[in-house]
Amino acid sequence: MNPNRIWVGVGLVLFAAVVLAVTSIAAVISFRDGANPSAVVVIRFLGGVLVLYALLLVSGAPARLPPRARMIAFAIGAVQAVQSYGLYSSLDRISVGLTMIIFYVFPLLVGVLASAIGQERLTGRLIAALIIAFLGLVLVFNVTGAGLDLAGALFAGLAAVSWTVVVVFGTRLAAGGDSRPVTLHIQLSALILFALSLAVTGEVRFPVSGGGWAALVLIPFLYGAAMAAFFTATQIIGSVRTSLIMNFEAVSAIVFGYLILGQALTPLQLAGGAIVIAALFVARRRAA
Repeated sequence: MNPNRIWVGVGLVLFAAVVLAVTSIAAVISFRDGANPSAVVVIRFLGGVLVLYALLLVSGAPARLPPRARMIAFAIGAVQAVQSYGLYSSLDRISVGLTMIIFYVFPLLVGVLASAIGQERLTGRLIAALIIAFLGLVLVFNVTGAGLDLAGALFAGLAAVSWTVVVVFGTRLAAGGDSRPVTLHIQLSALILFALSLAVTGEVRFPVSGGGWAALVLIPFLYGAAMAAFFTATQIIGSVRTSLIMNFEAVSAIVFGYLILGQALTPLQLAGGAIVIAALFVARRRAA
């Protein structure tokens, strides 16, 4: 593969990781202003669909998929709806750090699943990089033994498994073509299913002030751009390596949390961030 093309893929996934970290910060700001996770998820999916459709419209690219591909994308979207429910339910029960530590098992799961279905070859170097990145995240989030809510841990595990399915089969569906229509249909399916579930429960709360609304409105634009970049990157450098580099989202969230929300960085977290970045270079060396 052309080294310049590899760097494009790496750049796209780093962009997606940073933008998703900013999305998390915006979500926290809206939560502090009275919103709940249900409101954020609905707005995120709605905005993601609108942004992706607008990108396709402006570029003149078709938004439609063949019937079979459309049905597969809708099925993947159902899995992503489960992933969002699991992730936010976990955040509602256990700490953000513990949730993310469990959720970020997904790069390991992506490697296993992609290898199992013959999509990618799982090498010793890549396995080592995945493990190094995960160990680095343990330090980044500085998780301590403060008790464990089993339901919260299981929801985080559900989110990790669900996202693994979305990444691997979304990449497979979009292989050799434009990832944006596939991403659009995945997001649309998740939006419809999540909106139907909320219509039954009715548990949606929105921000109460302009600052919270500004953060909430920003989320869908950030999310739509990040998802488009993410799935494009998977086509260039593969789903396993893309998922590995997405660990940078966690490091970015720590940095932005410090800069924007005033959350302090500990020496252990700084050390963990360095380990995660080292893992990225291990994976990049294999790609070159």
